[in-house]
Amino acid sequence: MKEKETYTLSELYNSLPITMVELSKISGIHEVTLARIRDGEKTRRDTANKLLLAMSKVYSLDINIGNVSGINILRNFRKEAKEARLRLAEKDKSEDSRV
Repeated sequence: MKEKETYTLSELYNSLPITMVELSKISGIHEVTLARIRDGEKTRRDTANKLLLAMSKVYSLDINIGNVSGINILRNFRKEAKEARLRLAEKDKSEDSRV
């Protein structure tokens, strides 16, 4: 595969020079999970990162979440809520120090 600015998940899967079994071994992700990701089901960010790191090795290219479309990342609502509370607390703290 040629180096490009962006890739789609389907083209990465369709051009794989190895089997799903081999990709599973390289990535440490179960074959069923790989098939689910390929089919568009949601996946955790860390699992997507493992997959793309393995694909980077297979293709000898820089492949990451930032330059691949078609991955359905599961949002971590608890983490997002915690980060929002921390930002709000920081904002409140900075406003209190101005008074």
